[in-house]
Amino acid sequence: MTIMKRLWIILGLLVAAKLFGADAVTVKLDEVLPMGTHTNICFGCKFTIHNGTSSSLFTTNLFIAPPGLALKISDVDGNELKRVYANPHIYSAMDNHDIARGNSTFNELYGVGGWHSHPFPLPESVHIVRVRLEGTLSSSGYTNRLTSNIVEVRVP
Repeated sequence: MTIMKRLWIILGLLVAAKLFGADAVTVKLDEVLPMGTHTNICFGCKFTIHNGTSSSLFTTNLFIAPPGLALKISDVDGNELKRVYANPHIYSAMDNHDIARGNSTFNELYGVGGWHSHPFPLPESVHIVRVRLEGTLSSSGYTNRLTSNIVEVRVP
């Protein structure tokens, strides 16, 4: 491989790293509200996606199916209890999203309808769960996996 070809490859990688840097897009879980009962629960989530790239990111099925943003529910020991998605017929989940540069706030109901996501029972002994959002910005071209902060939630 010629030196000039290597330089072009390195330059291309540097431009891609600048455009889609590892820390360029983040997701922060702002608020989680448990709804229902211990035997039939779902979660209302308010969260912020920060787009630090140089352009808008157009997504499809962002909250309703893999590889979009799932709500991972674990017990306090870190054992995963359930992974759920949002209902495509509630709030904005059914829409495609153009995530502009900067912060975009979303409200989604996770665990009601949608892709294998229905209200579900928690084990009798579980009274506090830890939740976080995990996944990708599906169909956006931004391929880094996102993981939000963990929020502890007392369940009814």
